[in-house]
Amino acid sequence: MLKKFEVMLYVQDVSIIGDFFEKTLDAKIVKETSMIDGSISLKLSLLDQVEINLYTVSFVKKYSPMVSLEMPSLMFVVDDIDQVHDQVAKYAKDISTISVQGGQKVFSFADPEGHYFAVGN
Repeated sequence: MLKKFEVMLYVQDVSIIGDFFEKTLDAKIVKETSMIDGSISLKLSLLDQVEINLYTVSFVKKYSPMVSLEMPSLMFVVDDIDQVHDQVAKYAKDISTISVQGGQKVFSFADPEGHYFAVGN
């Protein structure tokens, strides 16, 4: 049945956001595609069966205008939240302190374009 989970994110600058995910969450770029409008898309591997596909907002507006451009709320679950917090803090536009919510340690951070993500353990 299912074999992989991919999330599509729409951003202003695919290269900057791809680089950000590589540095902060150790994502690996597994594919770069030249799109019909001259932009690029990137496929980033986060886990064996989880990938993020980055596309420019302008590409989606032109070729898939019916698609919502809203950023989904994503939480990355990690083993060592303190180590990940320290790593993300080096590159994040904004980062919260680690707090406990619902018995789980969590923090949030923003990418260079101001999209927020959560991390929990």
